[in-house]
Amino acid sequence: MADELRFYVDTHISKQVALQLRQRAIDIIRCEEVGMAEASDEAHLEYAANTERVLISADQDFLRLHRRWLDANKKHYGIFFCLNHLQGSHGIGTIVEECAFYFDAVHAGAASIEEFENNVIYVG
Repeated sequence: MADELRFYVDTHISKQVALQLRQRAIDIIRCEEVGMAEASDEAHLEYAANTERVLISADQDFLRLHRRWLDANKKHYGIFFCLNHLQGSHGIGTIVEECAFYFDAVHAGAASIEEFENNVIYVG
């Protein structure tokens, strides 16, 4: 398991989120960067799980998928679900700040990566 919180974002999240988190030296991958822009939700969560990354999305389908994975005893490394009011450019700062907060908490030892496993964190 990675020792720092790492992220994966789908197309529902602004590219600016990834750019701003990278400026803070936070490891984040956008789905387009790994050829998954058109992938299914299941494939996105599989990719995030296989690479030990927290998935960031505003797609409500991931809430249902999360439940299915729990029922099937499948493990993921967390889902940061961005609430509807964060849609568009006005929500970028909130998403970046919350992701950075959790990243810093893990980095400082105030939280552990395991706390995010198989959990949904509501951002916003």
